[in-house]
Order: sequence, then C-alpha cells, then structure tokens
Amino acid sequence: MEELKYHLVMVHPHLTSDPISRQGEIGVIMSADLVKDEVYVGFGNNAQGLYSTNALLMLRDPNVICEEVMAHIGDLAIEDFKLLMEIVILQEKNSVNYLRDAMEIAITNERTIAYSTLSMQEKLGVDLGEAREQSTKAYLNR
Repeated sequence: MEELKYHLVMVHPHLTSDPISRQGEIGVIMSADLVKDEVYVGFGNNAQGLYSTNALLMLRDPNVICEEVMAHIGDLAIEDFKLLMEIVILQEKNSVNYLRDAMEIAITNERTIAYSTLSMQEKLGVDLGEAREQSTKAYLNR
C-alpha cells in the first residue's frame, strides 16, 4: 500500500522472534502488502526487516491518548502523565522529527507504551482474514 510508505513504526519491544534483532527500534515503512500481512521496514544503513502488522507499533491519535489519560489519571504516576502529554504535543507539531521523538518517548516504559501506541494491525483496522478473502475473490473473478 503506497499510502503507508515512509510512515514511522516501532518494532514491538517484546517481539520474541526478530531475525534482525530490532525490537524497540524505530523504522520507516518501505513497502506493505496488507493482504499478505507483510511490511518491509527500513532502519538505515540498508538494514531492512520483514514484519507482520501485529509486530509493529504506531502512535495512537493524540486525542485518543488524551481521552485515555484523563479517564485513568488517578492510575498514572506524574512522570508518566508528563511523558504522555509530551507525546501528544510532539505529534501535534506534525513533523517527522517530532514524531520520531514522540515514539522514542513512547518506549520509555510499559505505561507509556500501553497508553500511546497500538499495533499497526489495530491502527489500520486490518482484518487479515477478510483481506485475504477479498484478494482471493478478486483473483478468481479475473
């Protein structure tokens, strides 16, 4: 999917099997085939890895982060609250450098990861079974 190209993603820090050992690192989508659930992520210096959409994290919408934080404000440490608000502010600046900074803050700890990110699969609403079924139908109707 061409519209995903060059978007920032983070390899899930708890990914158990990563052939190029990039858990917790930020990369750029080089190409994606959601029907096959294949996302190629570049990490600079010609390093590239192949991941499924559920192995990659993306930042949540800043409004959603704010809503979640406000709904659970009593459960958050002050430091986590500050970090989450900084992520929101950086996202709203709408610059690749600021988005990278926001992602780096997001990986600070388990709370910030939980409140500020979600899998690429969730963010895009990818239903892999449905995507494959549509692809098969399209192929059969050729």
